[in-house]
Parts: sequence; C-alpha cells; structure tokens
Amino acid sequence: MKKKLIFFAKLAILILIVWLVGRQLYKSWGAIAAQPLTIHWAWGLLAVAAFCGSLLTAALVWRWIAFRMGDRTPTLPLVGAYTFSQMGKYIFKVALLLMRIDRTKRFGMAPGHCTLSTLLENALYMISGALVGMVAILQIARDLSPSQAMLLWPVTVAGVLCLAAACYPPVFYRLVNVLLRGMKKPEVAREQWLSLPTLLLCVVGFVPCWIFGGLALWASLCAVHPVAIAQCWWFPGAYALSVIVGMAAILPGGLGIREALLLAAITVQLSPTLGHDRAVLLGTAVAVLQRLFQVIAELFLGAVGAGITAKAPRSPAPPA
Repeated sequence: MKKKLIFFAKLAILILIVWLVGRQLYKSWGAIAAQPLTIHWAWGLLAVAAFCGSLLTAALVWRWIAFRMGDRTPTLPLVGAYTFSQMGKYIFKVALLLMRIDRTKRFGMAPGHCTLSTLLENALYMISGALVGMVAILQIARDLSPSQAMLLWPVTVAGVLCLAAACYPPVFYRLVNVLLRGMKKPEVAREQWLSLPTLLLCVVGFVPCWIFGGLALWASLCAVHPVAIAQCWWFPGAYALSVIVGMAAILPGGLGIREALLLAAITVQLSPTLGHDRAVLLGTAVAVLQRLFQVIAELFLGAVGAGITAKAPRSPAPPA
C-alpha cells in the first residue's frame, strides 16, 4: 500500500511538472513565432562539439573509476559502451545501466563492477556538479539586496562544506551502501573502498564536463543573440545546476526541468540589456536548442559506441 502511494505521488508530481513547464515553453515559443528571430545554426556545430567533449570526459572518468576498482578491460570498448548506454536515460534510468552492462560484459567487465562503478560515477558526478554549480550563486547574488546576499552566502558555504564532506570515504560509502541495499546488491566492503585522493580526483576530473556544458550553453545563446563569452563566465555553473537538478528529478533525461533552469539562467543574463520579456523569449529558444544540440551529440557518439561494441572479440581457438 505504501509503495503504491509513493508511486502515485511521484506520478502526480511528474504530471504537474510536465504541465507547468510545457505550458510555459508553449506560451514562450508561441510568442517567439510572432516575433523576428534568426537562428545562426553554425553555432550549433560548436555546441555539439562541446557536448561531445563533455560526454567523452565523463566516459574517461568512469573508466578510470572502474580501473581503480581493479577492472582491466580495454579502454576503447568501455568508452564505446558508455556513450552507447547514455541514450538509455531517455527511456528510463535503469535502462542506461542495463545497456551498459550488456555492452561491457561482452569485453570482459563483470556486471558487478559495471554496476558499482556506474553508481560511484553518478554520485561523484553529482558532487562535482553541485560544487561547480555554486559558481552560479555569484551571479545570482549580484542582483540581490545586501540583506538577502548575507543570508545566501552562509547557505552556500554550508553547502560546499557538506559536499566536500560527502567525499570523505566513510561518509561517501555509507551513502553508497544505503543505495546498494535499496537495490538489493552487495555492499562495498571496507577493503574495496577507493581512497580520499582518488575520490577527489574523480570530482575534479568531472569539472571539464561542466566547462564544456557552459561552452555549449554560450554557443546556443550566440545562435540567437551574440554575447561575449567573458560575460557568460558563470554558464558552467548554470549548466551544472540544471544537470544535477535534472538527475534528481524523475523525468527521463531531466526533460523539462533542465530546460526551465536554463531558461531562468538566460533570462538572468539578458534581462539587464534586453528587458525581461525579450529575455524570456530568447531563453526559451536557447533551452530548446540546447536540448537539440545535446541529443545530436548523444546520438552521434551513441552510434559510434554501438559500432565499437557491436561485436565482442573472438575467443582464441583452443590448441589442437
């Protein structure tokens, strides 16, 4: 009975979010259609390339986590399995893991290794994104009154300290083991823990993902309105926040949630010069273009990964 109530509560929240975000995007997009808007698609090439860089960086960090856990599967097929499996997030979140297990085991990675390394990757990815997301607070604080800013900074500092503490192995693995128990998987034994320097290196290793994402966001903005890149120094933080909140949501790929946050970020960026209404309209276009360019990058690398991992290497013939 309790599980059914939780399921229907999540479903109700999902429907409400989709309706609210969808209505706002529909209204804004309808307003855009009534106003002149030129899209410079050449900027899309930069955005797609930046998203490819973000995805490949994440794949390499995930592979390094698996390596530190003792896996010695060749790197290229694992990166291919990673990029291929990323498309599963648009089906449902477990599909990503199932697709990754299916492809990696063809080349010798144990399903348990794949599951645990993916879980660790997601946890460290969220910690890294949340830390980088704090950069966006600097931009948000600029438009607040001094009294509001004074309240914001202690919360921000506390958030950074909590996230840093989450990298401490006893804390980190306690949280991981809670998730594993919920998945009915074996817990991580003490001797299997990664060291604190390794966990911190993983968090730092994900930072280029957010820089690439911020670059893609800037390119998407330039596709509809030219802005100097120096003015968009905080876009990696805005992108990181959109991804992390999207991962915490129940929608596939953070659909709708990420677009709403990116729309808000572009509105903050453009409102001082273009006015709120025009900024909202352009923000809607940027949010839609950003998702389009990301999907193109994921489909491209997913197709490459599918080709790399389509056939497992043949086992050597037994001696005669």
